[in-house]
Amino acid sequence: MRIRRQEGYLLQKIGNTHYLLPYGQKIADQQRGMELNETARILWEALETPKTMEELQQKMIRCYEVPEEEQEELKKDIQAFVKELLAFGAVRRELGSPDGTCAGELKIAGISIAVYGKEGCIPKQFASFEKKRGKEEATEKTEGEAAKKTGEKEVEETVIKTENRQDAADLTLELIEHVPESHQNGNILIRNKDLTVCAWEEGYVLWFPALKNIYEIWMKADGSFACIYYRLPMTEEEQDSLFLAIRPVFLFLAQKKGMFVLHSASLLYLEKAWLFSGHSGMGKSTHTALWHELFDTPYLNGDLNLLGLHKDHIIVYGIPWCGTSGIFTAEAYELGGIVLLGRDLQTDYLEELNPSEKVLRVMQRMISPAWTERQLSENLFFAGEIADRVPVLHLLCTKNASAACVMKNAIDQLEE
Repeated sequence: MRIRRQEGYLLQKIGNTHYLLPYGQKIADQQRGMELNETARILWEALETPKTMEELQQKMIRCYEVPEEEQEELKKDIQAFVKELLAFGAVRRELGSPDGTCAGELKIAGISIAVYGKEGCIPKQFASFEKKRGKEEATEKTEGEAAKKTGEKEVEETVIKTENRQDAADLTLELIEHVPESHQNGNILIRNKDLTVCAWEEGYVLWFPALKNIYEIWMKADGSFACIYYRLPMTEEEQDSLFLAIRPVFLFLAQKKGMFVLHSASLLYLEKAWLFSGHSGMGKSTHTALWHELFDTPYLNGDLNLLGLHKDHIIVYGIPWCGTSGIFTAEAYELGGIVLLGRDLQTDYLEELNPSEKVLRVMQRMISPAWTERQLSENLFFAGEIADRVPVLHLLCTKNASAACVMKNAIDQLEE
């Protein structure tokens, strides 16, 4: 564990005494000052750069030339003082070093997630994505059989091998059931009624105004580690909050690994995933329900689909987030195409889109992070990859069964 100073404290000498005095956010948090003796002052100054507990102890041993027989006692004193500073909020653990034991592991779209927290802290919505330790062979067999459905067995076997690695997790989540000892500020990147994101010295801080029992999230800049501070859920709605709060952390890391999320409902047709997307009220759920009723096509996800490029094929990876539909899959399929839905009150017909319209409209339906110019450019580039490799169609349609029939006939012609 590495310890670093918390911003918002000034070391100031008044008379013959040194004090740590709060300013800015620390005053807003009603933090008080702290009197430091000589040893405490040296320790604070040593933390100008982050250090492990052992590094701090060795520095003090050298500073005071402590004989070997007294070193253990000094180490205990230093540990006690650092613990006091942690509780006080003047220092904090550097992101990347979880406390406690691992409560479980998840595998979502080949991304491994280690969750640290109390037993039973993992939201129930992740049950289909929990990694069963010691059962890799059974998992490989099951997922290998599922892969045959896609017609892209080689792609799926690659994903399976990736999922069965014993390497370190791609993402470490630490779930902490209390208010953070200190609050972070930074440069606001986005702010709306659902989410505020700030860039700060170690990465990002996220707040969720609508999720009352989620205090805040601290996430490393590379997306490999996140602390989620939350209150013990009291209602079913609050139990769902933690599941929802994890989503932007996952989507951030997925984007860094070349996977992007499209707001869309999806079906499995001709052994490929077909995505139906449109603005709110355009009827993507209604349209996919027509397919399901008329042609018995299986649902894949009712609201969100994660896309990635693998060996010149766009793959749709199963994720647990699916809006309020409750429809999701843990399996992966090759993408057949994307249908952008529009409304027409009288008839159903396809409208031709030019290449730039396809790219722009696909990008606009993404909900992958666009907090920065770089992220927006990545979303736009991947939208171009999609438009180059699969059909992107614009269907103006009614809410009648005829809409599904028109779209099915068009897809059948494309596949022929």
